[in-house]
Amino acid sequence: MKHVYMLMFPLLLSLNASAAETEVSVPQLLPEGLARQLLANDPEIASAESTLRAAQIGAEQQRLSPYDWVARGTYQRRDYRNGIGSSGSANSNEWNVGIERTVRLPAKVSADQANSNATNALALLQAQQARRQAVSGLLDAWFDWLDADARKSLLLRQQIAVSDNVTAVRKRVRGGDAAQLEQQLAIAELATVQRQVSEASYLASSKLAKLTTRYPASTVLTARELPAPVPVRNDATWWQSQQLESNNAVEVAQAQVDIASAEARRASADRLPDPTFGVFTASEAYGNERIIGLSASIPLGSKRRSLEAERTQNQLESARLNRVLIEREQRAASLNRYNAAIGAFEQWQLAQKTASLMAENAKLTQKAYALGEGDIQQLLLARRQALSAAEDESNAEVTAHRTYADLLLNAQLLWPDWLNPKRE
Repeated sequence: MKHVYMLMFPLLLSLNASAAETEVSVPQLLPEGLARQLLANDPEIASAESTLRAAQIGAEQQRLSPYDWVARGTYQRRDYRNGIGSSGSANSNEWNVGIERTVRLPAKVSADQANSNATNALALLQAQQARRQAVSGLLDAWFDWLDADARKSLLLRQQIAVSDNVTAVRKRVRGGDAAQLEQQLAIAELATVQRQVSEASYLASSKLAKLTTRYPASTVLTARELPAPVPVRNDATWWQSQQLESNNAVEVAQAQVDIASAEARRASADRLPDPTFGVFTASEAYGNERIIGLSASIPLGSKRRSLEAERTQNQLESARLNRVLIEREQRAASLNRYNAAIGAFEQWQLAQKTASLMAENAKLTQKAYALGEGDIQQLLLARRQALSAAEDESNAEVTAHRTYADLLLNAQLLWPDWLNPKRE
């Protein structure tokens, strides 16, 4: 069964096949261009972009030496109280100036470079993950409204059908073929459906308001048909591989392992402190002595450095185990998404069949009642069963679309150029 909806944005049904051998249908219920427009000023994505820029700056800082050039200078006045000095002066003005800098050892330079690369990669992955999460949130809000609006549409049609029941009962009452009680029951049923329509309308309006407030856009409302769900092609192995090929969660966990590894290398290399070298010049003894020299200092490492290296090694092991855990969780999640999409499509097909049978049963019961056969209770029961079956079908239809969209999103088949840009 197809339903007509007032869409907040144009519903585009364009089937794009991936590779010929996969035969995967990609119905784009929301055009990529419009989705990007809706999310253009989204705070979640804007925040992720700011975080990305900050992380990239941090990565660049890691490449650079943490040490600055240090300029040193001293001035002193030497007082020769016994009169020893140059012509008529008992004081000698003396100074010392120099410049020095701590030098990173090669092993630390290499570790910092590795940390910078891993940090930059992690930032890019997290920005990509944020875009995917924003799209997922948009789709959830869209399908939530779609589900609520579907129920409203069904109840509006049910209200028309129940109104027809009331008209049929009144005819029978006037003809003396039905009791006044039957008319009262039909009117009560109509009032119940009208209340349900009011509740459904409020819920649909609430969902639409939430959608348009969270993702504001000046888009003209148009009426479109909800397309029938498409079957899921290929088997679980193919879909699982597709979802894990460039899985954001696994890649983020791997980048965190790379960062932990670089930090462990840095802490290990930091057991040997960095030396500080400098040059200086000085003037002493009334300027009669000029000094030019080199300076060097090397801190003496303490147990604290060894403990830091041990701590980072444990953090590295924790990051590795966390990656294993996340990969296992993502494997299970990818299989669950596939099973959910398969099950939702099958359930929609069964619900569609049941709804068709119940609708036909309601028509026959209505016809029989109009001809004087059966009673009002049978008619009302048939109408309720038809409505319940239609609601089940509508819910199953939206769920089939929702689960398939989620499967495509996580399989990198939905808007791949935007959500899965190729990284150098």
